[in-house]
Order: sequence, then C-alpha cells, then structure tokens
Amino acid sequence: MASDTTPLLPQSSREPQAPQGDSHPITLRACHSPWRAINQKTLFGGRFAITAYLASVVGVALKYKLEREDVHSGWRIPFEFSSVSLLVQFLYHLVTLAWTGVHTFQPTSAEPDEDSESSTVGAFFSRLLSPPNRVSNLEHFIFSMLYTVSHVFPWLNGIMYWSVLVPSGHGGFKIPKFPHHHHDVGNSTGVFYDPNKGLFEEDDIKAFSILNIWSITAIIAFVEVAFLNSIRRQSPVVGHVIGTLVAGGLYLAWAGIGKLATNHWGLFFLDPELMGNSTGAAVAAAGGFLLAAPIVFTYMQGLIVMREALTATR
Repeated sequence: MASDTTPLLPQSSREPQAPQGDSHPITLRACHSPWRAINQKTLFGGRFAITAYLASVVGVALKYKLEREDVHSGWRIPFEFSSVSLLVQFLYHLVTLAWTGVHTFQPTSAEPDEDSESSTVGAFFSRLLSPPNRVSNLEHFIFSMLYTVSHVFPWLNGIMYWSVLVPSGHGGFKIPKFPHHHHDVGNSTGVFYDPNKGLFEEDDIKAFSILNIWSITAIIAFVEVAFLNSIRRQSPVVGHVIGTLVAGGLYLAWAGIGKLATNHWGLFFLDPELMGNSTGAAVAAAGGFLLAAPIVFTYMQGLIVMREALTATR
C-alpha cells in the first residue's frame, strides 16, 4: 500500500497479483503519483483543478461552436474530432478524480449500518466511486485502453491542428508567412475567421477555445502521464496498437455517420470536395489518420518509460 506521502509500495508476495503480473491493479495506480513530492492530497487537488478546468473548456468551446457562423447545424459538433478528443479526455479525468478522492479520504470502505438508510446509501456510492481493488484481465484492458485513447487523441488532435489544419487554412486564424488556400466556410471544418486577423487579434472566447482545444489539452495529457499516475507501460503492446487503430477506425465511422446526418465531415481532409474532388486523396488522408494513432501511442510509451526510469516505479 501507500501512505499520504509515499508512492505505491510493493505488496506482500502472499497477496494476489494484479493482471499482467503487476504488483498493483491499474485502477489503484491511476490514483497514485510516482513522485514523492506529490502526496495524495496534492494529487487530488491537482486532479480537481484539471477536471474543473476541462469542464470550463467544454462549456466555453461548446458555446463558441454553437454561436459561430456555419451553414451546418449545431449537430455537427459531436462528430468533430476535437469534440470527441476533448470529451474522452474529460471522461478519464472525471473517473480518476472520483477514484482518487474516495481512495484518499476514505481508503477503506466502511460497513453500512443496517439500521441507517443514509449510511447504506453512502456506502453504496462509496463503493461505486472507489477504484476496484481487484480487476480481471478484461477490466484491466478496458481501462488501459481508456487511459491510452484519452491521451493519444488529444496529442493527435494537437499535432493535426498545427501541422495540417492551420497550414492549409482550416485553423481559424491568419498565419503570418504561411501561404494557404482558404476554402469557403460553408464546406470547411475549420473555424470561421477574418483572414486579416491573427490568433490573438480574434475575440477572447475564440482564442481561448482554439488554444485550449488544440494545445492546452495536449499539455494536460503530458502532465497526466508524466506526473499524476503510476500506470505502467501498456501491455500487451500489440493489443494496444490494434486498440488505437480500432479507436481511430471507430472515429472515422462516427465521422461518416456525421456526414450522413449533417452533411459535414468532422475533419476537412475526409471530404473529397476539399481534397481536390479526389476520393482517393480523402481515402489516403483517412489512412494517414489511422496510422498516426499508433505512432502517437509509441510516444506515450516512451514518456512512460522515461517516467519509470526517473521514479524507479515498482
């Protein structure tokens, strides 16, 4: 176990091992930082601040996307990759915030008083929000994939935005010294903008949304993996690579549903009309999107290796 000021300690050899031969279940590792400077209460405070901040980003970004000019309906928003990425990341932080809070302030589940209904209800919610102490191989893999996708997607979202969307004129603001061809906003998945304005010349709410959806969320993902949990490298690696490919494929299918429902692609390069009326180019771009996911996963693995080496994670 671990105290309020120390990372996870090795369990007794008599205690059952977690899946993948780990000394602790992945759900418990999500509630402990490997850095001795980050105790449990500090970790909970950090998680609370991040989750609250992401909640504000979700609210402000939704308000901005609904109010900006676009010929498509507001139902396009759930199908945009930036929205999916943000919501998956927010879900992960909600789960880990609840687990960390219960694990920190109520580390052992109290037995309910049979004569007290409120005590019984409280014990039920305590068990519901507590990190499972024992997880099956399937449960381990499911949470590991949530952990993986909720970090791979924000990084992939940021990389695509700054390396593809912005240079091609779909970033929502004027980029100095980067010539591009700007498509009509009615068919674009980019943010509507004045071509004469730079990022910090736009409205505050727009600059806030752009910086947070496509940059700050990626920084939060880095902080989470490097500092806020002691989850080991994902195993099996092949299973997680396949999982990231499946997650990317599921998004492409979701984007296809969005196209049928709203006549709007969640990523501009999936639209053949914006790819020079070339279906082949759109298919190739979709293939590139799929291949980028496991590449970003490799970066995540490397970051975990670095963290384990620096903290000597057990």
